[in-house]
Amino acid sequence: MDDKEIWRDIKGFEGLYQISTIGRVRSLDRVDSRGNYRKGKVLADVVSGNGYHQVNLWRDGKVEIKLTHRLMAKTFIPNPDNLPQVNHRDEDKGNNRVENLEWCTASYNTNYGTRNERAAKANEQAIYVITDSGHRYYFDSVRKSAEILGLKLCSVSNCLHGRQKTHRSFKFMWAV
Repeated sequence: MDDKEIWRDIKGFEGLYQISTIGRVRSLDRVDSRGNYRKGKVLADVVSGNGYHQVNLWRDGKVEIKLTHRLMAKTFIPNPDNLPQVNHRDEDKGNNRVENLEWCTASYNTNYGTRNERAAKANEQAIYVITDSGHRYYFDSVRKSAEILGLKLCSVSNCLHGRQKTHRSFKFMWAV
């Protein structure tokens, strides 16, 4: 692995922003629309709700939110087959080094690595289903609660992971 950091312009933001082979994004020195000198700097990224790193890039007074791993792939990794998604080889969404990324199909990305085993294991963990009156009901698995109550498994999972508050007026919590 080459530890030398190489910077390249980001397509569509040439002269404004660059990205490096280790996944850092920086603004470049420039004069803004009011004639003020702006010194370039490495941008702080934000981790989105689904765990991906993103940055805000400004152009012509408008902001665009860009996923760092997609900027990396578009800048450094050839995509001759026009594949639609970018996979993190080590399954760490925070590792946006160029050698950790690859272009891939949606099905390859979905089935890559240990994702399916981790999802299956999570669906077999015990939970409590809480009614709007406050009663708790124990289920030995997420899957079983969804089957018995006629709920969507993905919505129950979303509630358990904080992406959704309720599903069909039920709340959910892990039975640890």
